[in-house]
Amino acid sequence: MMDGAPPINEVLSPRKLGRLILRILKNQLALDTVLDDVNNAKSQEEAYKACFTKPTIGRFGILPNPRNFLPPPYAVDNWEKDSEFARQFFCGANPVMIEVAKDPETQLSKNMVSHFGKDKLQELTDNNQLLFVSYDDLADLKVNPHQMYPLPMNNESGPDGGPAPQVHPTFFYAPIVAFTYDYDKDELDVLGIQLERTDDARVYTKNTCGENEWIAVKCQVVAADSNMHQWVNHLGKTHFTMEPHIIASYNTLRQARHPLYTFLRQTSRAARGSLVKYDANAFGDYQSPVGVGQVMQLINKMWSRYSFFESTGLPNELASRGFTEDVQIPAYLYREDGMKLWNAIGGFATDFVDEVFDSDEAVASDEVVQEWAKETTDPDKGAVKGFPTSFEDKETVAKVLQTIMWMASGLHAAVNFPQYDEFAYVPNKPWHLRADLSTMPKDDAEIREWMFENMFPHINTDDDWLRKSTNTLVTDEHAAIDSLAMVHLLTTPSESCLDNLSDRFEKIGTEAYDKFLKNLNVISEEIEARNEEAEKANKAPYNYLNPSNVPSSIDI
Repeated sequence: MMDGAPPINEVLSPRKLGRLILRILKNQLALDTVLDDVNNAKSQEEAYKACFTKPTIGRFGILPNPRNFLPPPYAVDNWEKDSEFARQFFCGANPVMIEVAKDPETQLSKNMVSHFGKDKLQELTDNNQLLFVSYDDLADLKVNPHQMYPLPMNNESGPDGGPAPQVHPTFFYAPIVAFTYDYDKDELDVLGIQLERTDDARVYTKNTCGENEWIAVKCQVVAADSNMHQWVNHLGKTHFTMEPHIIASYNTLRQARHPLYTFLRQTSRAARGSLVKYDANAFGDYQSPVGVGQVMQLINKMWSRYSFFESTGLPNELASRGFTEDVQIPAYLYREDGMKLWNAIGGFATDFVDEVFDSDEAVASDEVVQEWAKETTDPDKGAVKGFPTSFEDKETVAKVLQTIMWMASGLHAAVNFPQYDEFAYVPNKPWHLRADLSTMPKDDAEIREWMFENMFPHINTDDDWLRKSTNTLVTDEHAAIDSLAMVHLLTTPSESCLDNLSDRFEKIGTEAYDKFLKNLNVISEEIEARNEEAEKANKAPYNYLNPSNVPSSIDI
């Protein structure tokens, strides 16, 4: 991890900063056009849908809306469907949690095995049709609820600058979700959900729940998934994990003006943990039920299991979740597009290394490259487990370059850029929930209104102190619109994507990049053709790993 400010040339460029400011201004302009509709909505459910701008304006609705900066995502009309709930585990913001079951008796709970039957689950497993997600790391955290403004760090958050009232709890479960995959329909479906980790925990299914109860159960799952996504698989596995590579390559390759830095320079954007700062107004506390202190516990768990090639190299990471080469699931588009991009990056890295080194002996005798390996792996410096402690051949250097570029480009793009499509409409992907199911009405007809009034994050609040607060991050519109504004900013498109870097490889790597660019163009054409067919069928496109959309660095 980095201690102190990053190197000056590793922070956001003035141009990028200007584009972010413009994005914020557009966001505010768009919100100004919708807030009256939000505040005047007849119900909380209507208020959530009113958060988005319309494509046209005017009395007859035929004039283009110049402020249409917050269009409604696909999820607004599809979030309740089981097919969409399941699809997002393949193609959403957190596509790195789902696993192919190999041994259901040990990978699923006893409750689930008992509920569905060992033989049925084993048959599904034998056909590679049983998949699951298990939020085990959340189960080790402190029992709910977590206050949005926890004492004693919030002495300036409440009325008149005093402590905030402890009346804003947020909740999370540590669910286990089982899925089945239909190879004929090429579609994932939900088999069952277990929210609690007790011996008598209920296993929820669509057939044993009321319609609205089933929606509430799924919402508890996505809230848990949101926290694992934001803190571990996004912040932890890309931003934080990238930091030691940025520093080590800067201190060695950059300082020596080594040609390898031309390749790595595209990945050098420093990201810090501002979202997990610990103070009275911590963003991680009021948006996340886990709380800032426990966020770092989750990241520590991730880092304790981390190994460079095994955890970040895409084929190894996929195999660790059961997606081996013999398991073909075409609907898992993160894997399908990711492997194309991974292989293209690998070819580029190999060709680039061939231009820099003429033999393995040249690698082994390069003192700067050896110093890079040493600093990256030194327990008192980079401390990256699984990274080579020395370089003896070109193949290893190329593999390292491939893995680092994948992490900073494809992996980060896959977990960052779906955020507007998923999180903007809060019921589809809430960061926190204000109630667990213990207070849910028994009458299924009453549950829907209860979810919007009592379970989902606030759109507004009756607490005058919270509404008028000027020393917290909470705006007048409160957490739901805060979330919308945040993900709109985080998904600002990059100007330095993988397919427009020709000027950076003018002096070295020119032939390698030209070949890489041709491969990227083929991948883009394949993805765009598939997305056209998806849109014709009224299905969600998957464009996050289209090379023309994938930044070459973590620049947001």
